[in-house]
Amino acid sequence: MSVDVLLVAPLKHELEGILTKLNEPVLFASRRVIGLVVGVGKIASGIAVAHAIATYKPAVVVLVGYCGALEENLAIGDIVCASKVVQYDLDLRAFGLDWGSTFLGDGSHAPSFLPLYCPAIEGVKSVVMGTADRFLVRSYREEHPELREVLHLGCSDMEGYAVAFACHAAHVSCAMIRVVSDDAAGRRPKQFPAFVREATKGLRNTLQLLLESPSEKSPTSL
Repeated sequence: MSVDVLLVAPLKHELEGILTKLNEPVLFASRRVIGLVVGVGKIASGIAVAHAIATYKPAVVVLVGYCGALEENLAIGDIVCASKVVQYDLDLRAFGLDWGSTFLGDGSHAPSFLPLYCPAIEGVKSVVMGTADRFLVRSYREEHPELREVLHLGCSDMEGYAVAFACHAAHVSCAMIRVVSDDAAGRRPKQFPAFVREATKGLRNTLQLLLESPSEKSPTSL
């Protein structure tokens, strides 16, 4: 079975409502799309997406869900599209590598930043996404200003780099659209069910625009 788009999210409530059904192909924006829940964290999501790419052979993978903001001008409920992603909890600079890079089995190095498909969409801000196997709390942000000053991160998640690397390894285009659930001051939604409803609506509309955006031939285009 093959699809045009593999749509993935860490948790079910981050994906439900965007498509009419999960785990089976449906038509969305004139594309054949399948939505899958891939789990939280780099290991779970990376393995799940690599397996799904081999199974469904998509032309593009789109990661959706929630993220934490590092940019102070991002508010809860804002939708962002990542232009590139780095795993900031991997730091082998002491071994001569760039921050976020690592050694691969073939003797090469993983890219420190992976580029993503990120067309200009009205109302959606382009950010650099940082991925780590940790929930980014306010105290950690304040103790690590280098996340903004050196890596220029706008937002943080727990799956982005792993999903992007699975796509990179399979030569599949990858896009990432997220909703801010925690702002830079550490504030979270007061009414989470209402936030989920609005986030789902925003992600669905943004996905439609993303898949309808004209693109040029490039390693990060659709």
